[in-house]
Amino acid sequence: MILDIILSFIILPALWNAQFNFDGFLDLPNKAADNQMNESPQRLYTDYLDVQITAESAIAVDLLSGKILYKKNTNEILPMASITKLMTALVFLDHNPGWQTEWSTIPADRRNGGIIYLNTGEILSLDNLFKTTLIVSDNDSAMALSRATGLDEQEFINQMNIKARQIGMVNAQFADPTGLKSANQATAGDLVKLLNYALQNEVIAKTTGMTYYEFEVQNLDKKRPVKLRNTDVLLKSYLNVLGGKTGSLEESGYNLAVKIKGEKNQEIIVVTLGSKTNADRFQDVKAITDWVYNNFQWN
Repeated sequence: MILDIILSFIILPALWNAQFNFDGFLDLPNKAADNQMNESPQRLYTDYLDVQITAESAIAVDLLSGKILYKKNTNEILPMASITKLMTALVFLDHNPGWQTEWSTIPADRRNGGIIYLNTGEILSLDNLFKTTLIVSDNDSAMALSRATGLDEQEFINQMNIKARQIGMVNAQFADPTGLKSANQATAGDLVKLLNYALQNEVIAKTTGMTYYEFEVQNLDKKRPVKLRNTDVLLKSYLNVLGGKTGSLEESGYNLAVKIKGEKNQEIIVVTLGSKTNADRFQDVKAITDWVYNNFQWN
């Protein structure tokens, strides 16, 4: 009996490490090559237990070194849902005609699903359209934003896929600007690269970090207030969330990608794909984040 217990302490951690293999790095665009060995976080424990999450796939990565701190089924290519809108924002910024340009949605922009924030024909600045796209993940706004670039829809999608390759999203494929099509697919590691790259843009970082935003649209001869509350409830939690994006579809489950700063300024990105419920995706990220900060030490 005693021998069995002793062997379990020796064998189980080895089996855990063999199964989940946390050793590895992502090639992040802003990562210095010599950070991998010199400044990557080190594990404190080798006998840790699994993190209990509902997500089908998940990953946590240290941003300074690119070291993978946690992973589950990270080779799975899954629908990313509205996390797609981060790429929509990036392509828009490459062709932005001006933040104060006035724009409006048209009937062709209308997409089923979700709360309707903008009525067709209401006039607003591209700045506010951009915020509506990212803060509340409005699908009509994403379509209108893509039109504002002067590209037709297929040209815009082509630009999304070109940029994906440029930032190293080797398994990603984009099929529309909203994320409503399940053909918008990527691995969790691809989405770490997308969020890391996107949040290096100050406008995207500031926008996705807003918990609330309010503005007015022009509707015929009067103005109407529009109130936006961020779909990422972790922004109001105990975690120091620097930005991120939610996504959900029937085909994808509930997805979340967030950048988080720890108490010692350690920055990580956590991505969960296919959580069971809206609440589960936030609990999954909390569980992974707590586990990472409790089980790794930064120099």
